[in-house]
Amino acid sequence: MNIKIEIENLIRDVLKNLEIEVKDIILEHPANIKMGDYSTNITMALAKNLEINPEELAEKIVVELSRTFLDKNIERIKAKNGFINFYLSPEFFVDSIKEILGNKDFGKNNFFDNKKIMVEYTQPNPFKPFHIGHLMSNTIGESISRIIEFSGAKISRANYQGDVGPHVAKAIYQMLKDPLRFQHLPLNKGEEGGGESVSESALYIGECYAKGSDAYDNNPEAKKEIDLINKKVYDRSDKNINDIYDWG
Repeated sequence: MNIKIEIENLIRDVLKNLEIEVKDIILEHPANIKMGDYSTNITMALAKNLEINPEELAEKIVVELSRTFLDKNIERIKAKNGFINFYLSPEFFVDSIKEILGNKDFGKNNFFDNKKIMVEYTQPNPFKPFHIGHLMSNTIGESISRIIEFSGAKISRANYQGDVGPHVAKAIYQMLKDPLRFQHLPLNKGEEGGGESVSESALYIGECYAKGSDAYDNNPEAKKEIDLINKKVYDRSDKNINDIYDWG
C-alpha cells in the first residue's frame, strides 16, 4: 500500500475510535526533515469545533497511534505544536529501494505520450579542464532525460560544447607565448593519450586559460590580441592557430 494512504487511514481509524469524524486529512512533507517524513495539522482543523487545545488533541492522537498502530514502516510518531509528525523507518526505505530495483517498469507512465522533448546538458568547454561540475551536469541531465523518456516522450539529447569563443582564444593566446612547451606536450607528439598525458595536457590548458584570462582583464594590448585570435579561430585563417585549436 502507498505509505501516505496508509498513514491517512491510521489517523482516520484513531479519530474514529475517539468518536471524531473527519472528511479530509492533509499530509505533507515538512520543510525541515527533523520534523519527520510526513506531517499533518489535522488537530488544528478539529480543535476549534471540539473546543479543545490542538496540542492536547495531537498528544492524545499520538498516544493512541503509538499504542495501536505502529508497524515496521513507521519508526516513531511525535506531537509538536499541534502537528503530528511521522518518521518512517530505515526498513521502509530499504524495502522501497528493493521494490524499485526489482521492477523494471517502476514509475513508468504516459504523462508525456506523443510529446517530443529536447534536453540540453553537459556542454563542456574544450580549452578549460573538466571538473566535478561537468560530471554533475551530465548526471543530472541524463537522469532528467531518462525520467522524461520513461514518461512516454520521444527524447532528444543535445550538447552544445563550447568549442569556440573567448575562453578558447584566451588559452591559445598563452600557448602562443610558449610554443616550445606546447610542442613537447605528450599528446602533441601523436601519442595515444594515457592517463598521465591527458592530465599533463589538461593542467597545461587550465594554466594557459587562467593566465590568458588575467591578461585579457588587465592588459589592453593582450585584450586586442585575444580578440583577434578569437576571430581567427572562427574563420580558420591562421595555420598556427588552427594547429593549436585542432589539438585542443
